Amino acid sequence: MLLHIALQEGFHRDDVRVLVDAREVLADADVTTRRQTGYAASVDVDVMHSPVVVEVVLGKRGVTQRHSVSVDRPTYVGLSLTAEGKLVWTTSHEPFGYL
Repeated sequence: MLLHIALQEGFHRDDVRVLVDAREVLADADVTTRRQTGYAASVDVDVMHSPVVVEVVLGKRGVTQRHSVSVDRPTYVGLSLTAEGKLVWTTSHEPFGYL
């Protein structure tokens, strides 16, 4: 089943690692949001069971968050970073629209 993870608003030269069930699926040392679209980076993961644990590590900011995500059909997880350095998670069964 498809799990799409998108890094969206608030990233600026961030060191980001994304893991799904402890398996690294994205590692980028320079993630920056494109202001025109609100998109920074994304990864598609094929998962074999549900739920999965998605872990996001922002190395330079010292932030690590984990969430359990049910993937019983194609699932889209959007991650935005607030000005205070907190991650906001959005889950949808519809793809995110980027202009």
